[in-house]
Amino acid sequence: MKAYSRLVGIIFSSLFLLFSVQMSATAGDAAGSVISVTEGGACGHNRVGKLQFLQNSDQSNAYEVTVKTIKMQQGKAKETVKSFTVKAGDKKHLGCSLSEIMPLTSYTRTIVNETKSS
Repeated sequence: MKAYSRLVGIIFSSLFLLFSVQMSATAGDAAGSVISVTEGGACGHNRVGKLQFLQNSDQSNAYEVTVKTIKMQQGKAKETVKSFTVKAGDKKHLGCSLSEIMPLTSYTRTIVNETKSS
């Protein structure tokens, strides 16, 4: 019974994290930005995670994009910031929203800055 309770807890935690990642991935995209965090394809533990990408909707210009990633593992958050170059009309793979290892690790990615490249 204890194993069943633990399994149910992991499933509900996974679903909660999945929905919170989806919300944060689209939150910064509504401000008229040409770069967005998009999701597609399953990945991670039990394939409940989503592959995440930076998508450039501008077909003429490349952009330098700064992404803040919050890694949540065992209730502890670790924040990193990384810059990417996304070519015109292209998309760049960021990673999975959930890791394949236990204990479950989730990743929340937010665009903090975007600048046209020359």
